Amino acid sequence: MSSATPAPGPVGDTLRCFVSRLGSVISFVSVSDGVHVLRHPVLDVNSTLVLGEEHALLVDTLSCSSQAIALADAVRAVTHLPVIVVNTHVHFDHTFGNAALSCRLGLTDFFAHPTVIDELAYRAADVRADAYRLCLRVAPDIADEVRDTETLVPNRPVETQVDIPLGGRVARVRHLGPAHTPGDLVVVADDVVLAGDLVEEGAPPDTAGADLDGWVNALDTLLPDMSGPVVPGHGAVVDANFVRRQRDELFAMARGKSAVSLRGVRTFSVVGGSQL
Repeated sequence: MSSATPAPGPVGDTLRCFVSRLGSVISFVSVSDGVHVLRHPVLDVNSTLVLGEEHALLVDTLSCSSQAIALADAVRAVTHLPVIVVNTHVHFDHTFGNAALSCRLGLTDFFAHPTVIDELAYRAADVRADAYRLCLRVAPDIADEVRDTETLVPNRPVETQVDIPLGGRVARVRHLGPAHTPGDLVVVADDVVLAGDLVEEGAPPDTAGADLDGWVNALDTLLPDMSGPVVPGHGAVVDANFVRRQRDELFAMARGKSAVSLRGVRTFSVVGGSQL
């Protein structure tokens, strides 16, 4: 595990110029009491806000600085509570907004699995280069910004489980083993499960480099807790029946069928988020 100190520092006055590049206003939609989901059109990725009486929890921070600035403004349209962040895994579309959010909202607490902390602490240049190459294929309009985005290393490791008190409710953050990535986290808040990319709606899950057996085991562990809405990493909010079907598809893939990479088969327009 990294001992790096991920200090939230100034991202730079130049961030303000990104606001003018946003094609539309993004906003949160309530999916349960005190739980709001922002579904961003680029890559159809979700960021979720869980409200307590004393703190708010923001799960995933989008892909780049301009998106994160808009996300911060959307957060403040819902609440002025102090915000804590959870990054569900290392992929750029869930972590690259950290620095801009920290700067805009004054955030200090970013939870992630130790593998995510190590990747962003010691391989930040490689992670950024990989994200840039991927964006050239799947979201070329933001590729240059992703390449130049400052990354901020999470500073609150979650090895197996952490309970985050928000005031009047507790968000339980769990790591269920390697699955979509080595360091996936899920968040359970009352009857809502924030599954990260362990669940994806709208296209087949991205299994490139995944531990399929671990993924199936993680969903088997989660399914008994899925009595309410399930927020996937990408796409529309689903339920336990959808997750069960996706679990069965992953099980079949683990038993010999070829893996399908979500981001290898579709691309998105930055403005409209449409599948091409």
